[in-house]
Amino acid sequence: MMDAGFIVALVLALVVIVVIAKTAVVVPQQNAYIIENLGKYSRTLESGFALLIPFVERVAYRHSLKERAID
Repeated sequence: MMDAGFIVALVLALVVIVVIAKTAVVVPQQNAYIIENLGKYSRTLESGFALLIPFVERVAYRHSLKERAID
């Protein structure tokens, strides 16, 4: 049967994976992401890779920069 040390290590590994997943953001081309820091506008991310502060910053809005045809 599993001992307590293994279960603690498994839970810690899961927490680390969640934090890393919330930290790394890849913005696709022709998109811009609006970042909020504790609910207040912080910055706008252009296309590329960015790191966020986990549990403090969040992607508030994903904006497409593609041209839209108006008929």
